[in-house]
Amino acid sequence: MSAMRVLLCLLLAASTASAVELKTLKGESVKGEVVSLTAKEIVLESEGKKVTTPLENVLTITFSDEYTKFGAEDKYILVELNDGTQLKCAKVSLKGKEATLQTLQDQKITLPILKLSWILNDAHDPKNVQAFKERVLGKRKARDILAIKVDDVVNPVEGTIGDADEKGETIEFLQRRERDGKVELTKREVELSRPLALFWNQRPDPTARPTVCRMYDLHKNLLFVSELKQEGDGYTVVTSTGATLKYTNKQLARLDYSTGKLSYLSDLEPAELKQPNALQLFGKLLNRDRNLDGNPIRLAGTEYKHGLAIHSTTEVEYNLDGEYRELKGVVGIDDDVGGGDAPVILKVYGDDAEMLKWTIKRSDKERVRNLALIIKDVRKLKIVVTSEHPIDALDTHLTVAEARVTK
Repeated sequence: MSAMRVLLCLLLAASTASAVELKTLKGESVKGEVVSLTAKEIVLESEGKKVTTPLENVLTITFSDEYTKFGAEDKYILVELNDGTQLKCAKVSLKGKEATLQTLQDQKITLPILKLSWILNDAHDPKNVQAFKERVLGKRKARDILAIKVDDVVNPVEGTIGDADEKGETIEFLQRRERDGKVELTKREVELSRPLALFWNQRPDPTARPTVCRMYDLHKNLLFVSELKQEGDGYTVVTSTGATLKYTNKQLARLDYSTGKLSYLSDLEPAELKQPNALQLFGKLLNRDRNLDGNPIRLAGTEYKHGLAIHSTTEVEYNLDGEYRELKGVVGIDDDVGGGDAPVILKVYGDDAEMLKWTIKRSDKERVRNLALIIKDVRKLKIVVTSEHPIDALDTHLTVAEARVTK
């Protein structure tokens, strides 16, 4: 992003108040301006009144949904810290045992190199991101990796990444090769401008601080926040790794406090999934956060970010261990996925006891139904989708959008 665009964003950020939307575990929504935000509660000025909400009841606080749009000329480096924090950076400097990151919002962070998980250069190019995911993240080894790009091909080289030189020009790399059953180790000084990516194979940091929330800023950076302190027209944010960043109100997008309180079923791994093998030849029988054609979920004209798209031959079970109180969602047949008008049957079981049975057709006057079940003490939650007649199973399906369990 150009320096002029960054400066304009910063000037705009400092000039306006912090109007937000707060959502609670009970599904309530409060809009207003932030009066105070502490480790225990948030106070909003809403319609002339002060509304106090304990943070234990907060799911999300949304400052803005209008994320910065990056063009082809907006080059950046993507860095992940070993707590999962991801930052788009204009510059990354490695010297000795330290790394200095300069974000696109001109925030500067200095931390030990061992606090880094990986660095991806030229991350503005989707091809580089895809190649990095496939060639490095998708095939993790037991060692560090330098990813070298030659003629548009990304080659991962295994070894051990050491210290950078004091000028920030090269980095030590102990390359590991296996030849004829023997291991060869070669020490090299690699120019830091050469690798497309550096990946450190590290275990989770035992000194990482507990996370209180996840934060997204307008550049779609993700921060795992251990401390959030309100200061003037903004906040000081400390990540679990100890990295400190300052934000104005208008640089923030969302604070997500849902971890441990709310879980989308599409984010959970099923304990058991039953589907006829023969029908799997016809395509995907269960999709997460997409419809069965792989496109966004759409029910009755509304698009949903989360949900389960389920073919009518499917049983999916989740281990909840009695930790959740309520199951919620929006049930219907996806607008954009073909199929007939045969009835589809949805059943929900809690520990093998049937809790709900609905029969749904595409032509129903009520296009969507709101699902809300108390599942207190339920250890195993099972969702079953079937059709009334076996012959209808080929082209019937339904979707449980925003399927989620809350404590």
